[in-house]
Amino acid sequence: MSGYVDNSYYVAGQYNIICDVCGFRFKSGKIKKRWDGLLVCKDDWETDHPQKYIRVREDGQSVPYIRDEPADQFQTVCYIYGIAAYADLGEADCMQADKATPSYSFLLALKNASLG
Repeated sequence: MSGYVDNSYYVAGQYNIICDVCGFRFKSGKIKKRWDGLLVCKDDWETDHPQKYIRVREDGQSVPYIRDEPADQFQTVCYIYGIAAYADLGEADCMQADKATPSYSFLLALKNASLG
């Protein structure tokens, strides 16, 4: 960067303008309009990317058949502590009230061990 230069001097037909990128003040003769519409100094000037203007011709190829994307399928996993019908252990769509299960303290210890 060329650094800050005091541009408060008079030049006939020019005025002071602030660069949109660096914020320094320049004379209007040293400012250019960039491709994105910003008014910038020579240090912040950059050209537009040349590949932005490349146009591709359509070749007309397509696949012989098209199918809709299948719906998502979800698999529910039920752990041994989630099947038990104990308070704070049972999980939705997994609990089975009539199932013989191990003790509450064993299942609670098993759940805590698997979560942490």
